[in-house]
Parts: sequence; C-alpha cells; structure tokens
Amino acid sequence: MKMCSSGFAPRRRQGGFIQGAILFALVIIAVVVAAFSLANRDSQSSADSEQARVNASFVLKVGNDLQTGINRAIADGFAPANLEDDMVFNNATSDGTTLNLFDPTLKYMVRPQFPNTALVAGGAQPFLDGATNDAAWEVAAITDVGGADADAVVTVTGLKEDVCKRINVTANGVLVSAALPTAIDTGASEGWREGCYESGTDFVYFRVVATDVAPAT
Repeated sequence: MKMCSSGFAPRRRQGGFIQGAILFALVIIAVVVAAFSLANRDSQSSADSEQARVNASFVLKVGNDLQTGINRAIADGFAPANLEDDMVFNNATSDGTTLNLFDPTLKYMVRPQFPNTALVAGGAQPFLDGATNDAAWEVAAITDVGGADADAVVTVTGLKEDVCKRINVTANGVLVSAALPTAIDTGASEGWREGCYESGTDFVYFRVVATDVAPAT
C-alpha cells in the first residue's frame, strides 16, 4: 500500500525551544557585561578614593615637616614675628636677613616633591623658584587658635579638590561630603590649625605654624 504525502514539511517542535534558549543566553550575557562594567566603575571609584587619601596624607606629612623645620629655625633664634617677611621657600642660599627653609646648608628641611596625582592637571610643583603657586605666608587672626594677635600661616596651592576634602577628613574629622571652607578664617575652618579650603577654582592647604606673631589687621 502506498503512503501519501500531505505536501507539508514536518513540524519542528524544537525550534521555539532553541530560540528561547538563545534569547535567555543573550540576556545572561547582557547581565554579566553590565555587572562587570559596574564592578569596574566601583573599582575605579575605590582606587580614586584611595589615591586621594594617600595624597592627603602626603600633604599633611609635608605640613608636619614644615612645622618641625620652622620650630627648629625659631629655636636657633629666628624671630616668629619675622616669619612672613623673612622666611622663604626655595632653593636659594640664605643671607643675613632672609632664611630659606630649604637651604641645603642649614638642613632645616628638604624641599618636598609632590605627587602629580595630588596636583591639578598641569599645575606646577609647589615650592619651585618663581612658580606662581609657590607656598605663601598669610597673616590671619584665626578664631580659637591664637589670641588677639594674628597667626603665621603657611599655604600650599594647586591641590585637587578630592585631595583637599580628604585633608579635612583626616585633620578635622569632617565628612568627605562636607562643603569646603572658602577662606582660612571663616566658615567651617574657624579654629582649625590646619586644613584645606577653596579659593575660586583653586584648592589650598594651610597650616598655622606660629600664633600671636603680629597685630591683627
């Protein structure tokens, strides 16, 4: 007996299953890629935060070394009242009037080399001769630090914002999300012996190195 053909191709019941499996696999791949990308972003964010902490620690170490060097100079007879006018930060040789804290013959302190990751992009190294962001003296009456007279403050400009915030976290126990002060002696920085503040587009580390050294202005 002959078997007749219906003329229709046999039904492939597995076709829908295979398509579903492929779609499921594509979804899994997309989820894995998204998770990997998110993990990379989290890893980069953690690395950036750690780098900011390391750089902040370096800046604070420089501040401590500056304080130690200045204290030694004062112990050797340098008058605190003359800090602003007669102490400089460069590689020049000191003379009878001006004392260079980094004078290699006096050995009060070696000029520090800041990591580029701590400085704004393209920023010059602090303490370089002739650099526009050289460390500078400021005389300010800072609340709860000194008395009625002003205080001698060393400042270092050209830092990154995240480094500036981490300095305040370590030095003053504020949250990393806290707004930066806009001056040494105003806002949240009142009473701080050291910290970091925002000045326009610049971020500036400061440290009070001597109190009551000059009449307040």
